[in-house]
Order: sequence, then C-alpha cells, then structure tokens
Amino acid sequence: MKKIFLLLAGLFCSLYAMGQAPTRDVFTADTPKGATRLSKEQLLSYMHHNFKTSAVPDDKEHTYKLDGLLISYWSLSVNPEFKKSLQASESEILAVLKRNPENVIHYSKIVSANKIQFLVYEYQRNDEVLLRFQSEFNKDNKNINGLIQFKKLDEEKAQKALQDFLKSVHFKE
Repeated sequence: MKKIFLLLAGLFCSLYAMGQAPTRDVFTADTPKGATRLSKEQLLSYMHHNFKTSAVPDDKEHTYKLDGLLISYWSLSVNPEFKKSLQASESEILAVLKRNPENVIHYSKIVSANKIQFLVYEYQRNDEVLLRFQSEFNKDNKNINGLIQFKKLDEEKAQKALQDFLKSVHFKE
C-alpha cells in the first residue's frame, strides 16, 4: 500500500513538474448528441481500424464516437508559473506543427463562446484531420482542452460538433 501511495505521489509530482495535471469538476458540457461514449479498449480498437495514427488520449473520461468523428475533451490544472496566454500558446503550437512537413495547417484562431476564449486550430496529415481546442485559464488556473479527429470527408460534421460543444461548455463556479 505504501508503495502504491509513493508511486501515485511521484506521478502527481511529475505531472506538476511538467506544468499541467489532469483535473475534474472544472466545467460542464453537453454530451455530443447521438454520440457513444468509448472505453479505453473501444477507443483503441476503433483507432486501430479507422485511423493511421492516434491523437486522442486513451485515458480521458469524455471520449466519444459520433458518425466517423472521435471527440475527446478534458480539463487541466496548471502551475501559475507555467501559465501562458492563448496567443503565446498559439505561437508555440504553430511553430511545433510547422516542424513536421506532413502537417498541413488549415487555420488557427481565437474564438469566444459563453464568455470563454478558446484557441482553435486545425491541421491535416494525409486524409486525417485534427481539430484541437483549448480555453483560457479560469481563476483557479484550470482550462478546457479537447480534440476531434476525423477523415477529411467529415469536415462539416466536425465543425458542427465543435460549435455544439463550445455553445454548451461552461466553467463551474
């Protein structure tokens, strides 16, 4: 039991050392209409059969399949020393994406929904597209992150899923 506690304590500390740690009870959002929640095993199987690479984390509670889309979202807590503006995050993310010549960046923009600012960016590798988003930090240094992975033909459905999510998400007080 003591070893498990030490292992968990070490993991927790290492996450904070990296600047961010997963957290719960930060926001509310509607489950995507018509979506099926995926377990880790279901996600891994679906990814293996439908995508060349996986960008969807397999350890998130909110992971769904919706008509060819994979949707996942989660919250993170950041040490205030590592907190960055959305503009700074955008610059860093775009610089990293541009290093890989396989990435085709479609767009990057900051949008507002429910009085929350979000960085939204989309890029493509071959016929697979990643639509990612992250919110500004709330007063408790927590934010909302997520992504939608899909095939290029499902672009319109992915944009609608993102808009539906952004309309429904709120930070908890």
